[in-house]
Amino acid sequence: MPDRRLIIHAGFHKSGTTALQEAFDAQSEELKSAGIIYPNIGRKAHHRVAWALTGRSWGWSKRGGEKTSRKYWDELAKSVNGSKEETILISSEFFSELNGDAIRTIFSEIKDRKVEVIFTVRPLVKLLSSSYQQYLKYGTKADYTTWLHSVLDNPGESKINPTFWMRHFHGRVVARWVDVIGASHVTVIIVDESKPEFLFDCINEYLGLPKGFIKAQKTGSNRSLSMEEISLLIELNKRFPSERDWNEYEIFIRDGYIRRLTDHVQPPKDGEKLPTPQWAIDKGNEVGAQNRRELVATGAKIIGDISSLDSAKVPTGEPMYPEKISIELVAEAMLGFDKNIVKRFPIRWMQDNITNRYKRKIRNEISKLGKKL
Repeated sequence: MPDRRLIIHAGFHKSGTTALQEAFDAQSEELKSAGIIYPNIGRKAHHRVAWALTGRSWGWSKRGGEKTSRKYWDELAKSVNGSKEETILISSEFFSELNGDAIRTIFSEIKDRKVEVIFTVRPLVKLLSSSYQQYLKYGTKADYTTWLHSVLDNPGESKINPTFWMRHFHGRVVARWVDVIGASHVTVIIVDESKPEFLFDCINEYLGLPKGFIKAQKTGSNRSLSMEEISLLIELNKRFPSERDWNEYEIFIRDGYIRRLTDHVQPPKDGEKLPTPQWAIDKGNEVGAQNRRELVATGAKIIGDISSLDSAKVPTGEPMYPEKISIELVAEAMLGFDKNIVKRFPIRWMQDNITNRYKRKIRNEISKLGKKL
């Protein structure tokens, strides 16, 4: 195989992927100087490239969701094949959702490069609450306990969020990649939250970079929600009118109210965090044990303490949702509306809106003229 490499950081969700992507993007020029290209496609991560291969929509498929064009993958593959750089790095946790055919597409369409994949993994129990919060930002209306029953009562199925198990049967996902590109080209890093620097140390070593080269960015985002914020979002999701579409939800709720809170507002130090019931922790660790056995069976290179996958501990308890929230929280959320939001409106939506406004104006003028006559 040639020395030239395409390295795919393929997930998993809620395992430090956002922190790594922010670092790769912020340090892309430094990486380039070190002979590693992190392609700039207008976003910090390469989600659209992954969606192009999965064929999935971004947003609500029947209410304005966007079907991702295959061109995003085609353009990246063409760029990779035409590049003279030795190492190209791409990152999206949505690569973990690829089936065998999509993985074979990557392997067959990337020419004269060794394809490698690296996964970052957290114990299932430790990502339950953060995964739930991520689905809340996608419009889920269920409370945490209802959602936990949906994903854990019969692991592999979920009527509320079916994609959860596409992502989190970690051993099965890794096995799909091993089947296509071989175990020697697949690496799994078990994230150790007690050692925040561990993940970045592993990534630097994997990429052949000095310790401390790639580092966490101070402008990180995507923090956990407080119980007040969770209650607000559940209520917003329940009340969001069915006739309004994904574009409006994404702009005003997901990237308006909620992003304002998570990216710019520090929660109170004494604010309550989302606890997980003991039964869900026990069930999650059972699935974690299954994931551990299946990961070992793949033969992939494993870095870190794999025994942690089925022995995780998180804050335990029954969630209590406040019925009232502070006026300060509501005010901060509303400040998410600024002039930059206008830039997010889809062109078609603006065209239709302007057309309808002019039609109304013309009708009003005709009506006024009729009354004069």
